[in-house]
Amino acid sequence: MNFHGGNVYNYNQKLIDFSSNINPFGVPNSFREALQSNMEEFTKYPDIHYMQLRRAIADYLGVGDIAHIVPGNGAVELLYRAVQQNGRKRLIGLKPTFSEYEKAASQRGIEYVALDAYENGFSEMDINLLVKEADKDTAVILCNPNNPTGTLIKKPEVLKLAAELQARNAMLILDEAFMEFTPEYPNNSMLDQIGNFENLIIVKAATKFFGMPGIRLGYAVSGNLHLLNHIRESLEPWNVNTAAVIAGCTVLKDIDYIARSRKWIHSERLFMYDGMRNIPNLEVYPSAANFHLVKLRTEEWDAWKLKEKLLEKDILIRTPDGFEGLSGKFVRLAVKKREENIALLEALKAILSN
Repeated sequence: MNFHGGNVYNYNQKLIDFSSNINPFGVPNSFREALQSNMEEFTKYPDIHYMQLRRAIADYLGVGDIAHIVPGNGAVELLYRAVQQNGRKRLIGLKPTFSEYEKAASQRGIEYVALDAYENGFSEMDINLLVKEADKDTAVILCNPNNPTGTLIKKPEVLKLAAELQARNAMLILDEAFMEFTPEYPNNSMLDQIGNFENLIIVKAATKFFGMPGIRLGYAVSGNLHLLNHIRESLEPWNVNTAAVIAGCTVLKDIDYIARSRKWIHSERLFMYDGMRNIPNLEVYPSAANFHLVKLRTEEWDAWKLKEKLLEKDILIRTPDGFEGLSGKFVRLAVKKREENIALLEALKAILSN
């Protein structure tokens, strides 16, 4: 069964959706305008090689050669291919983390091992535990910052992991879907290291930060052209539709939207964190992403009961379903606009203070 946020279709009411961790600014105006002025593009097939799109992505990321870019129908499509096409028979992940990694492995009979490597309230990760389990038939997959904990593994630690795995001929798959939301981006991204590690592939989502997941646009980046070719050849032709091509060629250049979004996340993430710290019976974990993991510290409430109570206030939250290693006391809450964040904080305080 699929467990993901954003499933507002199950409810016959207008909801403030804290279950879906995307940019609340929504579709950039630059894309709206580009879509209207490029309607004729829908009368023909997209460029099967996606040259213009790959150039736009490469320029946005600071990657010189478009040969290092493979676009996909969302980041999930490319994560599945990265897991299934890297030639390893074993995949090591963490718990809790994104559930699709295990599904990608199980589709091809790849052994999946989930390690409990987070320490100190999800604030740190034991790199040595991952390295100890790795060998030449292994790929390690790491969501950074992690979903649902918001944990950011700093670049020196990721560099150490990549080097240790390379020495063992093991792969490192990095899911950087939320990296643009982190402080000091792009300093903690491994994008500038793709030329140094043949065992490294990075998958990113173009549409979480740009607030339009319905477009379905992601991209894989690697210095390993052999692996990228395998992935490219495994994809169906025209896997990225024309709307997504227009989006990628437009929003990645939208400097105003990017700057406004980064200012927003810096402010609202801290506002939410400070606000939840003052709510009785609630423990909130520091996050570098656009969401917070929180734990209920009361026998009376669990995630599903809290979800139902908040639905009465037209608020939807993410329960721990699908996240291995999380008890029913955990929920994940996205960071939204100030008015919406205040509504959630007030609702939580009213419910949990009784």
